[in-house]
Amino acid sequence: NFFLASSYNHHSSRFQPATYHPFNMVRLLPLALCFLFFLAGTDGRVTSGKILLTGESSVGLLTKFAVSPNQSGTFNIDLKIPTAKGMYTDERFLKVSLFNEEKGAWAKAKKTPLCADKIRYSQSGHKVVFDSSTINGETFWVAKVSVEIRKSKSSMYWYFTLNDCILEQSYHSISDAPEMEYTVVVKNGESHVSADEEGMNKLHLFQIISSSALLMWVLFKVIKAAGSKSGQVHIALISVACAILCDIFSCASEMIHSSIYALNGIGSYTFDCLASHFEAQCDAIVALVLLTVGAGWTLPSDALITGKQNIAMMGTHSWVQKTVSGFRSPIAAMRQVKDGNPAAILVFLILTLHAVLAQWGRTFNDEFDSYHSLEHKPGRVLMWFRVGLGVVFLAASASVRNNGRCPGSLQPFLKKFQLVGVSWFVSLPFVAMYVSSAMHSHQKHFALGLGSVLVQSSSLASLVWLFTGDKDASAYHRMNNIQPDNDTLSSAPIPSTGGTTSNIWKIGKTKVRLD
Repeated sequence: NFFLASSYNHHSSRFQPATYHPFNMVRLLPLALCFLFFLAGTDGRVTSGKILLTGESSVGLLTKFAVSPNQSGTFNIDLKIPTAKGMYTDERFLKVSLFNEEKGAWAKAKKTPLCADKIRYSQSGHKVVFDSSTINGETFWVAKVSVEIRKSKSSMYWYFTLNDCILEQSYHSISDAPEMEYTVVVKNGESHVSADEEGMNKLHLFQIISSSALLMWVLFKVIKAAGSKSGQVHIALISVACAILCDIFSCASEMIHSSIYALNGIGSYTFDCLASHFEAQCDAIVALVLLTVGAGWTLPSDALITGKQNIAMMGTHSWVQKTVSGFRSPIAAMRQVKDGNPAAILVFLILTLHAVLAQWGRTFNDEFDSYHSLEHKPGRVLMWFRVGLGVVFLAASASVRNNGRCPGSLQPFLKKFQLVGVSWFVSLPFVAMYVSSAMHSHQKHFALGLGSVLVQSSSLASLVWLFTGDKDASAYHRMNNIQPDNDTLSSAPIPSTGGTTSNIWKIGKTKVRLD
């Protein structure tokens, strides 16, 4: 099994991360400015780590790389073993093998259990021969293999492995087949640009520009509300602004990582990690806003009903009823987290699980953000979790529509909101499943990124419209609690922890409304 081989590179959590080389900040600044002109790009692929071949794991994946159409490439690997660890005594079957996806070769090789059967699907194999060498006063066994990657009519993903099939047939101690350190450099022609990364910076820049425009509009509305007669700003506006900021920071972090990657072929683990986590929290905030608004948050209390009279729920004391009721007053629910309020627990679960899955996903690939990928287990867990939240949203929004007190003028809007909300929860899982099953490997990263951008940009734009539209935009806009000077609303105050009945936070002269 390829993935049982002890290959310690920065593609697995079990593996030690590669060492990142320092970069010149003076050189980075001009590159950062070049983002505005689409000039920043991936300029290299350098993978380094350690690999140990054994009888149980005689084939180890070193790296993978996409080569552009009608373009040849090169693969270079430097191996070394400290003499203190031993000597690779039998090199006869130690080889670097190249696989691609023609006729499903790579997929077939992964399914085959034995090393010799796997190698039959390889495009070429290249012997590894060690020689003694002194590096910085220390003696090593070193080997170097250079391979030219042939041209293909279309973009092609190549997989590079180190294998020794004889280990499956006879026992070798760890001193006779010791752990090896390696550094791999792969080129796509002369530019080193991996075909699956082409166009990603333009996509991120588009998202930054569109999200920045949305953020400016939201901030304008916040300032306008703060200066209104009531001086109130609803916390829903602040929540959407936070989601947009996370989206912008995610794209900016990934672009910075890409520019550093162009300098050293490795990039910045920190910025790529930040990109994943900002994207995850943007998703989490959008999910929470949809759930709370779907449950009736921001609607006046006379449009809602709780208890046994709500025929859409499963009983006054059911978990669903308590969760939906908590989402209708999320701030009050958060104050009851120590009492086990299910809505508060679900809020913390959503925020925490998104962060955990983002970091877990990085243990499978930390070169470029792959947060939504179905190629690994955390990505699949995320997709099913999103589907589960979609079911909760549907139940919450149905409780508002069918409670017997929802105004008739609001019914059509809520029906459309249900469709839009459910579409958001299931759209990305659908996109991820389609990309995973129907796209070629070199197309998956960009296709998933494009789908994610379209889904996230559409959802953020919809929420901005939902919370900043004028009163005549829809029945919801005429009734909600977000309008700063809406005197026609009735809303029950939320008890505060200090013993007063206030649904207002004061920040200087600005009042933040919580209901």
